[in-house]
Amino acid sequence: MIKLEEIKSPDFVKGLSVKELERLAEQIRAFIIENVSETGGHLSSNLGTVELIIALHYVFSSPKDKIIFDVGHQAYAHKILTGRAAGFPRLRKKNGISGFLKYQESEHDVWEAGHSSTSISAAAGFLAAKEAGCDIGEVVAVIGDGAFQNGLALSALNHLGSLGGGKKHKVIIILNDNDMSISRNVGSLSKMFNRIRIKKSYNILKKITPRFIHRAFYWLKEGFKTYVYRGNPLVSLGYRYFGPLNGHNIKTLITYFEYAKRSEQSLIIHVKTVKGKGYPFSEQDQIGVWHGIGPFDIATGKQREKLPAGVTTWSEGIGRLLLDFARANQKITVISAAMIYGAGLERFTEELPKQIIDVGIAEEHGVVMASALSRCGRIPVVAIYSTFLQRAYDEINHDVARSDSHVVFLIDRAGIVGADGDTHQGIFDLAYLSHLPNMTIMMPKDLNEAASQIDYALNKQTGPIAIRYPKAKTTMIENIAPVSDILSWEEALPLKEKNIVTYGPDVLEYEREITARGLNLGLVNARTIKPLDEKMLARLAGKTVIVVEEVVIKGSLAAALLEANARLNLGMKIIIHGIDDRYVDYGSIAETKKELGLDVSSVLNKNL
Repeated sequence: MIKLEEIKSPDFVKGLSVKELERLAEQIRAFIIENVSETGGHLSSNLGTVELIIALHYVFSSPKDKIIFDVGHQAYAHKILTGRAAGFPRLRKKNGISGFLKYQESEHDVWEAGHSSTSISAAAGFLAAKEAGCDIGEVVAVIGDGAFQNGLALSALNHLGSLGGGKKHKVIIILNDNDMSISRNVGSLSKMFNRIRIKKSYNILKKITPRFIHRAFYWLKEGFKTYVYRGNPLVSLGYRYFGPLNGHNIKTLITYFEYAKRSEQSLIIHVKTVKGKGYPFSEQDQIGVWHGIGPFDIATGKQREKLPAGVTTWSEGIGRLLLDFARANQKITVISAAMIYGAGLERFTEELPKQIIDVGIAEEHGVVMASALSRCGRIPVVAIYSTFLQRAYDEINHDVARSDSHVVFLIDRAGIVGADGDTHQGIFDLAYLSHLPNMTIMMPKDLNEAASQIDYALNKQTGPIAIRYPKAKTTMIENIAPVSDILSWEEALPLKEKNIVTYGPDVLEYEREITARGLNLGLVNARTIKPLDEKMLARLAGKTVIVVEEVVIKGSLAAALLEANARLNLGMKIIIHGIDDRYVDYGSIAETKKELGLDVSSVLNKNL
């Protein structure tokens, strides 16, 4: 038994036998299950890559050989083999180790990413640096079949395939195929992988045919291979293709990786893995429940944190409201980018499958598609996380806002998200949306307000509109009471000389705290962030306005108020509480807000 906490370097695996490597894989898998059950984290993706990562470190020499993990949330075994097992009790916690790869954590984390489909482009960069003289060994990109279908990955694949052979241009692409991204993959490429998975005939023939026949009938062999893998564009793009291989057979993986290391040509090694392998609950998951999970009981698979009666998540709450509207209006078409489960749309998919389209990891495509749908009288709703929507910024600008197309954006995980860290914080969407002409932006304080905002967005708005909501819990609403003028700001507490202006669920927190403490502060719910409510601004003229937001200050509501204050000569004294010009790392939402001075107590204490 190897004490995982004492591992310092991945080089130690090179001295182990295959049997010892297999026992190490079992030990690492048990270690991951045990630790993630306490901390939460990305479980299924990491359980599926244990043998793959062990074989990579057995054959290649990190960090000179560049092992590039796409996204990075499947690399817990890599973290363990590179000396970080002792930090797992504080996985994804403040001052602990990241759930993704981090340059600052280890020299072996050669590529840092939280969004998918970047690894092959990164490989191209490393190869260009190698050709320019940098001391770089092999370049290996590990990418999932879901991420592989993104346009960025295909662009990089096309570029590298055109460079020809030779060591300086060789990339080794490991296609980790588990038929999942977060949930089931979609699209023609996914179907192509399905066809390839069942084409065993060439590999079987290859195994039973003597070597001298291989040599004598090379072109016949190549022709047969082309026939077997017809419809596989990977070969036609200029790559040698091997697979699909059993991604949990360490001996097989080592054999092919060693061949790839010796090869002069770029290769794609297609490995078939089981997402969630080794833990029955995650192995059987088909919708993404175990992709990212909170603390859970290993024996029962039940999450330890249970929602109280009458409480739901914002994702679930918005999903239910959207379903209610879509039942009544067949023109509504929801577009998701591989986020059916995460965005609370499972029930929608089951009940109204013809009114929802999952485009896979293809945010840009989804947004352009939505604009075209709107041109045909449909009402497209793009339901997406804030951090992923930013990948489609140009399309929002060029294809939606510029043409004033009626597209509804439901932006989940807006604001501080916590443990996923700086690649996933939803703190930039307001900045990149607010300066676009024709764009309306809202954020509800509760599901009642959300219902009125969604109703406005679907049935009254004629151009683009975004509704933001946080990664948090909220109270279920049984009886919806429509808000008469949803574009106006709400005087949540009577205006005073000093007034808090904020939006979203924080409004309720400030209302409770100001009332409980008897503070002489007014409170304004700026539920429509753009356009500004100029009638309310006129009432705030000459007063102190304390703006509180979980977004970067540049491009925020506060920035818009500063501009309006000058333009309209309102004489407001504006105090800003937001996020300075920085990225925000991982930690709990409460800890992060306190560190940034954005928790309710800190803001109120500073302004008494």
